[in-house]
Amino acid sequence: MSIKGKQFLKRMKTRLLIIFFAAVIFFAVLVARVIYISVAKGQEYQEEVLDQKSYDSLDIPFERGDIVDRNGNVLATSEKVYNLILEPKNILRTEAGKKATKAALIKYFNMEESKFDECMQNTDSFYSVAMKGLAYTDVKAFQEFCSTKDGADVIGVRFEEEYKRKYPNGSLACHLLGYTVSGNVGQGGIEGYYNSYLNGVNGKTYGYLTNDNTVESVTVPAQNGYTVVSTIDLNIQKIIEDNIEEYMKTTGAKKIGVIAMDPDTAEVLGMSTSYSYDPNEPMDTDALRNMKVTVTESTEAATEDSSEEGSSEDTTDATTEEPKDPEKITYDFSSMTDDEFKKTIDDLTSDQTYEALDAVWRNYCISDILEPGSTFKPFTIAGAIEDGVVKDGDTFYCKGYEIVADGTDPIYCHNRTGDGTLTLKQALEQSCNVALMQIAKSEGKETFSKYQDIFNFGSQTGIDLSGEGSGLVYSEENLNPVELATSSFGQGINVTMIQMAAAFCSLINGGNYYTPHTVRQIVDEDGSIIENNEPELVRKTVSKSTSNLMKQYMAGVVTEGTGSRAAVEGYTIGGKTGTAEKIPRNKGNYVLSFIGFSPVENPQIMLYVAVDEPDVESQSTSGAGALLFHAIMEDLLPYMNVYQSSDEDVTYNGKDEPISSPFEGDVEDSTGEASSTEESTAEDDTTEDDTTASSEDTTEGTTEAKVTDE
Repeated sequence: MSIKGKQFLKRMKTRLLIIFFAAVIFFAVLVARVIYISVAKGQEYQEEVLDQKSYDSLDIPFERGDIVDRNGNVLATSEKVYNLILEPKNILRTEAGKKATKAALIKYFNMEESKFDECMQNTDSFYSVAMKGLAYTDVKAFQEFCSTKDGADVIGVRFEEEYKRKYPNGSLACHLLGYTVSGNVGQGGIEGYYNSYLNGVNGKTYGYLTNDNTVESVTVPAQNGYTVVSTIDLNIQKIIEDNIEEYMKTTGAKKIGVIAMDPDTAEVLGMSTSYSYDPNEPMDTDALRNMKVTVTESTEAATEDSSEEGSSEDTTDATTEEPKDPEKITYDFSSMTDDEFKKTIDDLTSDQTYEALDAVWRNYCISDILEPGSTFKPFTIAGAIEDGVVKDGDTFYCKGYEIVADGTDPIYCHNRTGDGTLTLKQALEQSCNVALMQIAKSEGKETFSKYQDIFNFGSQTGIDLSGEGSGLVYSEENLNPVELATSSFGQGINVTMIQMAAAFCSLINGGNYYTPHTVRQIVDEDGSIIENNEPELVRKTVSKSTSNLMKQYMAGVVTEGTGSRAAVEGYTIGGKTGTAEKIPRNKGNYVLSFIGFSPVENPQIMLYVAVDEPDVESQSTSGAGALLFHAIMEDLLPYMNVYQSSDEDVTYNGKDEPISSPFEGDVEDSTGEASSTEESTAEDDTTEDDTTASSEDTTEGTTEAKVTDE
């Protein structure tokens, strides 16, 4: 072969090889694309094809996931129910079929004849929803009848499955759980926050005609929702709610909030308020029966009133006026007779009804704000210790008042004759306002503000529940001498209960601030873990040594100070009392609280109790917060198998949260009657001359003090 021929063959072989490899690559890409479409988009394309061929289709509802407590007890589940579907065209084919079907529906489902006749109006229809939410027992009885000789003529009846949300424990933990509305939409609580996890995807059964005119069907199964494993302990929740209920029955209060947490993880073990609703029937207005609620005046009523009062002569003037904010109407349902309550509810518009029910659905422990009072003092002292401003053993002299800046009025201690010389530990035990003001002055506004931020006051905690409030504290720029002084003992600032609880956990666990949370895990139907909610460490608040010292100090509050009513026999308890006077001042209305833990040597439980306006003659001397804390802990600690490590005498020592105002003005004495400033003894109160940035226009359910940045 010639040289030219050999070169030609060589070029041909090279081209063939190139074409061959190009073809291989092309087919490889084509196969990969087919596989991708099949795996990633297969179901989507299959549904499109089936929709194009659709002859008939039926949705298969998914089952919303359960919510369980930390021990697996079911808190919320979905129960299969059935909708009764009638096929008028088939039922009306024969008179015998119509008669037999009608009689069976009346017998087994108590269907009214008028309802049956209404469904038969569309004579060409194969689909009419006659009844919803039927139990399986009723459906089963009907189906068994239809399979007998007597039921042979029944025709044109079928059932569609769906799921109904069920809360087997009724109102228990209602604010933690929330509820659902139509369409499996979670509202509030865990139901709302974890809605996307709890919901699944509907399946579908497609019936279609093939090319040879035969009917085929394909079923795409439903994907059920995930199960949410909460941090809640059902028994702890029940203990809390039982004690709140007992207190409301025997003593009563405007409102109560309680939070129980694991201090080492910030897991919420229990959370409750004194008002509740049944999430099985969230729209039931009977939940309002013993409440006092405020709603917006109906715009329709306002329009009618204005049209009656106005005339054509003053129309021009009226149109130039600026629109006014709608008026608010307050209803005290607890003071009404049953007939008055029913009439009032019936007269509410739908918007007003929702607004009223929102007061029941609202979670006091995370949404509302309150002045913490003396429960804030441990944070002031801890920050000062951490930054070396004070140390264990330092002393302070209390002469009964402090003038924090030239030209300002004295700010008084609970003992207006003075506590004398106190150590740092005694200052907390005796709840001395003067010592706290001296500490804050030594810190300065920069350091004080820094620890407000470190402990997360004034900001949301990030708890996995919707509707969390932020609280209100003074910024560094607005911490003038008086504001700094009053803030040091929890006066004139506002916090949420969950803020206090989360910050306090860090104070007793070695200084680790964790994001509070209500859910531990997300699991699928097979129990496989989809997501783990590990404790989220946000920051270090104080050192372990400071934390240990604060635990000792707060143990002294219970054994030697103002918190003796919180003591539980056989257990070491630490904590701090709080008594915050509400606006308007000098009306005798208080929020009494106690925040504490046990055992002191190794805290296993943190409990925060707030009692808003207890129904007693003298609220400020009642010790309501400490008493309710004691009652709950007395039940909780044995259940939790907390080791008894104390032989301390828990007899009440006669010391309470003080009751006089740190500012000028008449105050209550121990009898609940007014006394002069020279004779009164108390803390945590203010008068209408309080220099904090408080507002009297406030939301229901707060201590009504507002702090704003100017």
